Amino acid sequence: MSTMARLPDRIEVPEHETWDLTSLFADEAAFEQAANATDRAVEAFAARRGHLTGSAEALEHGLSELSRLVVAFGRLRAYAQLPTATDQGDDAARRRAGRFFARAARWQATLSFVRPELLTLHPETRSAYQRERPSLRRFAPYLDRLERERPHTRSAEVEDVLAAAAAPLRQFERAQAALTAADVRFAPVDVGGAEVEVAPSTIRSLEASDERRVRQQAWRSFADGYLSVRDTLAELYVGVVLEQAFEARVRHYASGEAAALAQMHVSTEILDATLSAFTRRLPVWHRYWEVRRALVGVDALEPWDVFAPLSRERRDVPYQRAAAWIIDSAAPLGAAYQARLGQGLLEQRWVDRPANRGKREGAFCSSSPGHPHPFVFMTYTGDLPAASTLAHEFGHAMHADLALAVQEPLDDDALSMTVAETASNAQQALLRAHLLAGEAQSDREFELAVLDEAMLNYHRYFFVMPTLVRFERAVHARVWVDDVPTGSELVTLMRDLFQEGYGPALALTDGPDGDRVGITWAQFGHLYVPFYTFQYAVGIAAASALTSRIVGGERDAAEALASFMRAGASIPPVELFASIGLDVTTPEPVERAFDVVEGYVSRLEAIAAERTS
Repeated sequence: MSTMARLPDRIEVPEHETWDLTSLFADEAAFEQAANATDRAVEAFAARRGHLTGSAEALEHGLSELSRLVVAFGRLRAYAQLPTATDQGDDAARRRAGRFFARAARWQATLSFVRPELLTLHPETRSAYQRERPSLRRFAPYLDRLERERPHTRSAEVEDVLAAAAAPLRQFERAQAALTAADVRFAPVDVGGAEVEVAPSTIRSLEASDERRVRQQAWRSFADGYLSVRDTLAELYVGVVLEQAFEARVRHYASGEAAALAQMHVSTEILDATLSAFTRRLPVWHRYWEVRRALVGVDALEPWDVFAPLSRERRDVPYQRAAAWIIDSAAPLGAAYQARLGQGLLEQRWVDRPANRGKREGAFCSSSPGHPHPFVFMTYTGDLPAASTLAHEFGHAMHADLALAVQEPLDDDALSMTVAETASNAQQALLRAHLLAGEAQSDREFELAVLDEAMLNYHRYFFVMPTLVRFERAVHARVWVDDVPTGSELVTLMRDLFQEGYGPALALTDGPDGDRVGITWAQFGHLYVPFYTFQYAVGIAAASALTSRIVGGERDAAEALASFMRAGASIPPVELFASIGLDVTTPEPVERAFDVVEGYVSRLEAIAAERTS
């Protein structure tokens, strides 16, 4: 009888490997005290209704107080929400989060008068107020964004209703997270005679096993867990799409897609350019799948071979080594930048990294004006891909740290993820360049491992994410005309899109394994923020351009990246990208990134040819 290799419960993991939420609040009593104080502050602010724009002084005082509320909201939200990511089975944490979001929805409803009232301010009056009180100019980016949203802002009464609806509509996302992290069960896999638990926090390391049988079992187990609740997940996802369509119609957008992109401060033009370049350059991916097949050493590539290690030597990368690599790789950005990285990675417990029962899949960085510092979430698996993910999330963390130090709290929600993903992928690319210029130069197997990591990164952000965007586009278009897809139709659509991306090297069937590929849409909580996914492709394309200039020794390139990160949301994304020489409204940046990918594929093809000779 084999024994089960059990994931530890949350209470059993080493404290030093978890993030320190006491930097937000000392305990739950302090959290409740702050929430009650915010209740009173929101009610006090409501007394300003009808008086926000009466004078320059009233406007500045109102916006300053609104900024303080944004800071308070961010701090409270983090303390309430972050524990639900580390343990979906923690009922107390889920209750705290539920109570907070219900409370936050009430606050949003109370404050919903702000946007329509500020839009009663005539531009000439605003200019006069800024001349009278020059300090008002710090709120110019926020007021400029409101002006752009004027056609889509409704009356105070309608805004009240939309704000009040936020909490119940958010239940789609919360239900999906609870279902997949706490309720779905996955069959264990046999690894060396021991049963190993399959979970969102373990699946990636199992799929990267040297043993093909383990990869196959783990991949099928994980997909089957989602397929077992396919129709429930479909209803939850379609609910989010219907919600998006509802709000888009209320706000007079042409489509749910147009509304989602406007909220991200990007345009359909950017999405069109990204996807046109992606579909045109799919043959680069077809080459990659073929060379991956050759390097893995199989007659036919299967879906469970996508994460198989290409190097014949498994490299252990302890957390401390990964942290040192990341800090060293950031040398072009200066000693102060490196010191701050060291604080977050090694001293101040910014990172939550252990695997435990109930921990959700994936990685993210949480930051807001209310945070003492960013918080990084991941499961560190002690290998090169984990080190790369750590670098990616610390790109987000350092971006937030730099931007929040200089920008107004009211600008926080306006940060485009196209900008954020540029920063995160740039940190990752700097690590890659550091490794390729060091040990990998004299060690072919390590070079292959680094190239493998690079392609896994591009696979996620430059293959999977654009494929998910194509899926989203099709689903949102159907729902907009009241053609609501079923769970089986979503699976078929996803499978067919992946088949187009895989090309002839990986043939999907109409059988169970085809359905297992097709359920991929259900494994990405990203889809619960409509069209969030496409921003990854824009970000990695811009990061490729910036870091190639830094690595190439171009003068002022590192300062350009630092300035880009400090700008945050103070400059609209298209203008910010233009400031570093990138026109993201055209396919050109994505095409340039594909050139980088093609270069990696060519290096892999050369290594494969060496092996066969």
